[in-house]
Amino acid sequence: MEITEKEIKHLASLSRLNFTDEELAKFSADFKAILDYVNELQKVDTSNVKDNTIIRAYDELREDEVKPSLSNEEIVGNAPKNYNGYFIAPTVVE
Repeated sequence: MEITEKEIKHLASLSRLNFTDEELAKFSADFKAILDYVNELQKVDTSNVKDNTIIRAYDELREDEVKPSLSNEEIVGNAPKNYNGYFIAPTVVE
């Protein structure tokens, strides 16, 4: 697959990257090599390869059960600071 310099500049602008002319030339060559490698991988016949995905059958899963739990007051009561039923956390971003 061939990629044009215009497409690479567009990708760079979407990624907020700035390339010098030298970097653009090197990136173009590297990107082309990656795409060529992916095209080679697509040619490999994987029709006889067993799927590696593990899927659990629904009947193996446990049923959901409603069980007693702590009340909101008990949970928030363990927090160092709380207000009106909510946790108060220190400010991270000013």
